Amino acid sequence: MAENSKRELIILELISNLEDISSINAVERIRPSFADLGNFADTQLPLVAVVGKLPKPVPKRSGRTTGKMDKFISDLEIDLFCYAMDNVNPDSKVSDLADDLWTKIYSDPTLITDDYPKGLTLEVVVMPEIQVGIWDPYVVFKMVCTYKYIHGTGGI
Repeated sequence: MAENSKRELIILELISNLEDISSINAVERIRPSFADLGNFADTQLPLVAVVGKLPKPVPKRSGRTTGKMDKFISDLEIDLFCYAMDNVNPDSKVSDLADDLWTKIYSDPTLITDDYPKGLTLEVVVMPEIQVGIWDPYVVFKMVCTYKYIHGTGGI
């Protein structure tokens, strides 16, 4: 991990928060293919795959006299792919898991940690994807979290 990578710290803190959700059995950094789902034990599902994108910076000038950009506000999108099994009522499973994810993410939208008592991020917006995939016995859905945060020129 890059020493100054707030991006990585944000992703790791999000993963830590997701691992605290009792209805989620596993959290991975790599999105499994549908063929790979068969390699997971039933006890590992529901599984959430966390896939971070690169941040989209918006320059913020803080030094008026120099005109040099030294602070950036960036939007970091993190995709959450949730995989579960339910042969009886898959739609209810989606509702329950999406609600658990939603509640946990918004319970600490700035990802406050001991090292960052004011938070790693300024805010978060969670957007569930409209489509839900149901392939008996699997249920798959996606939520996109966009974290807004401040960083310098020394790293993302």
